[in-house]
Formats: sequence, structure tokens, C-alpha cells
Amino acid sequence: MSQEKTSESHPRCIHLRCKSMLVYGESFEEDPEFQAGLVDFWCVLSSRSIGPDGGEVSLAACRDPSRPCYQQY
Repeated sequence: MSQEKTSESHPRCIHLRCKSMLVYGESFEEDPEFQAGLVDFWCVLSSRSIGPDGGEVSLAACRDPSRPCYQQY
């Protein structure tokens, strides 16, 4: 449970996307595919699974405000 609070400590980056977000909106974490870990994330700025800073694109990685491309949602 403490691990969840750590990952939730910062809002996600506004540039982060996944199919679940497009279909379910802000309830995207309720998508069965999201819960099963079957979704792929991408960055709107790079249109790839690697951000413009060369870093990984994921829900956890894109909550790091120290990334140069991070913009709070």
C-alpha cells in the first residue's frame, strides 16, 4: 500500500497516453486490459514509447517532475 502512495505522489504528465485513457477517460485504470498490464503507453510529444528526453514512457516514469519534458496534468 505504501508503494501505491509513492507512485501517486505526483500527478502524471499531460503528454502521457494509452488506449485505455482514450476509451475510458479518467477512469482508465478500471479498464480490464489496464489492470492486466496489457496497455502500451506513448508520449504525445514523441509519438513513441520513449519520451523526448530519451527516457521510458510509463505511468510511473511520467510522474517524475524532474524530467525536462514533464508538464503536470
